[in-house]
Amino acid sequence: MSTPTTTNTANLQTGSVVLPGDILLDVSTYADSNKKIIFGPGTKRFGDKIIITKCGVLKQNASNVYYVDNHQIRYVPSRRENVIGVVTKKGGDEAVVDIGSSEPAIVDLLSFEGATKRNKPNLKPGDLLYATILTACKDMEAELVCVDKYGKSVGFGVLPADGFVFNASLEYCRRLLLPNSRILKRLGKSIPFEIAVGANGRIWLKSKTLEKTMVLVQALIVLEFATTNEIESMCSELSTVNIM
Repeated sequence: MSTPTTTNTANLQTGSVVLPGDILLDVSTYADSNKKIIFGPGTKRFGDKIIITKCGVLKQNASNVYYVDNHQIRYVPSRRENVIGVVTKKGGDEAVVDIGSSEPAIVDLLSFEGATKRNKPNLKPGDLLYATILTACKDMEAELVCVDKYGKSVGFGVLPADGFVFNASLEYCRRLLLPNSRILKRLGKSIPFEIAVGANGRIWLKSKTLEKTMVLVQALIVLEFATTNEIESMCSELSTVNIM
């Protein structure tokens, strides 16, 4: 594999605009070897250098993962990301899941909490799965699991059918997944709800009634481009609305 032409832009800071070819890190000169960092979507390693491969804003999440945030339409699977998928086909030991990428993903029926060869989950076409990506490679299908590293479901698995799932931009979903997401915290004070946000641009939401669920769905759609004051104002109005 040939090494791409790179720009000498060492010490890139999170929040800065980056371009393909910028150098995020030179591994050979990295001093803090005890600090674990992970390079996610929009980055790639060539030799001793971590190279930016997409235009966007460089960000870092709470798990110390560096990624490039941009307004991408097509989802590209990346290891350790949580996604919402739709079961399209079930075989003997695995199921095929549509996660919105160019190729469907595969989930092993034993990768569920408590699953055994005699007691496998009864997945059906159309079921919604909240899962994490175990492996992602451009030459093969992504592999999903519905448990954490300790074998616990911790929210992963088949999502209840009485919720509502809708699509959103990948960039918006990544913002909602941040621990300090102001939108979700403020909405939760107005109307209690359950939510699962997939990095693949899908959101599942459920409240006590269908009316409240649909109000929250519309609010999330509108709040994507809202300012801090607009978020506060709209959520305050929701608190005063009498919804059955």
